[in-house]
Amino acid sequence: MDTHRGRIGFKRGAVIALRSCVAFVLALAMVPLVNEAGGQLGDAIGLASGGDQRLSWDLAWVLIAGVAANWLVVKLAPCARRPHAVFLFVVMLAIHVQAVRMLGNDWPRWFSAGLLLCPPLQTWLGAAWALRQPRARQA
Repeated sequence: MDTHRGRIGFKRGAVIALRSCVAFVLALAMVPLVNEAGGQLGDAIGLASGGDQRLSWDLAWVLIAGVAANWLVVKLAPCARRPHAVFLFVVMLAIHVQAVRMLGNDWPRWFSAGLLLCPPLQTWLGAAWALRQPRARQA
């Protein structure tokens, strides 16, 4: 084992890198799952597809999905929890910008603006929620 201050061994570094990757994969997988749950719930309560009411509902679930993903990536991060949240923010922002580009002018501007405002809010809420909770002790 490397005893130099600030240095870790190859094995420990590989475990940390793997855990970071798993945290990101699980967080990104959570987004469509939560969004789908919100869509199914919207259908179950009788929200008609299309229209401002349904778009508002769907935008709320986009926000909730991102908050859940940020919470998860911060909770699972083996170290450097805030940088994990920032990296997920960058990824989510890129996804949202691309979604707005693809939507074009066919969607209301408030919806596109909401999509672009989601990533900072998702990161702030999800990371704050996770950082407020104590970390589980590792064996």
